[in-house]
Amino acid sequence: MKQQCGRLIVLALGSLITAGVFAQAFPVKPIRLVVSFPPGGATDTFSRAAAAEVTKALGQQVIVENRPGAGTTIAADLVAKAPPDGHTLLFTDLSTHTITASLYQKLPYHPLRDFAPVVALNSSPLLLVAHPSVGAKTVRDLIAVAKKHPGITLANSGIGTVTHMTAERFRLRAGIDTTAVSYKGGALPVIATLGGEVAMVMATVPASIQHVQRGKLVALGLAAAQRSPHLPNIPVIAETVKGVEGAVISGILAPAGTPRAVVERLNAEFNKASEAPRVREIYAENAADTLTLTPAQVQATLERDTKIWAEVVKATGVKLQ
Repeated sequence: MKQQCGRLIVLALGSLITAGVFAQAFPVKPIRLVVSFPPGGATDTFSRAAAAEVTKALGQQVIVENRPGAGTTIAADLVAKAPPDGHTLLFTDLSTHTITASLYQKLPYHPLRDFAPVVALNSSPLLLVAHPSVGAKTVRDLIAVAKKHPGITLANSGIGTVTHMTAERFRLRAGIDTTAVSYKGGALPVIATLGGEVAMVMATVPASIQHVQRGKLVALGLAAAQRSPHLPNIPVIAETVKGVEGAVISGILAPAGTPRAVVERLNAEFNKASEAPRVREIYAENAADTLTLTPAQVQATLERDTKIWAEVVKATGVKLQ
């Protein structure tokens, strides 16, 4: 019995030493940071800021690779099937990632089981903005306009994204009839709203705030529980319509099976990157609050949000193959 226990202890110590050595050697080549959205949007902006800092810390290039499309599932599928060695990572909106679990009837991967959570960097609330021609300056104004003009267009950055589901949540809770118009990425629906192609958009702050500040678009409300200290003059939608919340949660996932020591090192380095002055400045410019979570806390967040968004998807009746 004592001999068996001794062997188990030796094996456990051996595993710990091996994991520690592996983590110290990591990375042995450039890291692919696969971003699930096109260049120019919130997720892309944050990924590049973080990649620049982590490159300096790890001594290997962290290469941002944009793989947008299919509601973030193209990038997710690529990373889910990559070798689980920490050299291929998914940088995505964790909110949208959890939405895909109930939105798609068939996925080539499982949004929870096939990934190892690494880190959640920040959370940036979505912003409902309208073209000035709509004639609305507040959420209440917009609801009145929408009831006079059923089917008014409400754009989003892709079917199944958090912008889409948050817009649907607003439609349902406000009791209005809107027509969803989906684009690829966060910049395109804002451009369409600027041009009057659509009436309004549930947008990311980075893609829309500069146009609000220039008077080209009207900020109606943030999809948050309370006002942002970064944008204190913009009200929240919940002040008029309760329960409308949605945020881009920028996070990183690795393929399932990635060594724990590697995951923990990546978690530490990316969390440190969020403390860099330039990164904090970029977060603040985009109304993003820094998050400092362990991999276990990220996992708990993913599991919780998967259940929350499943209820929204069910209420909307939206389903994708």
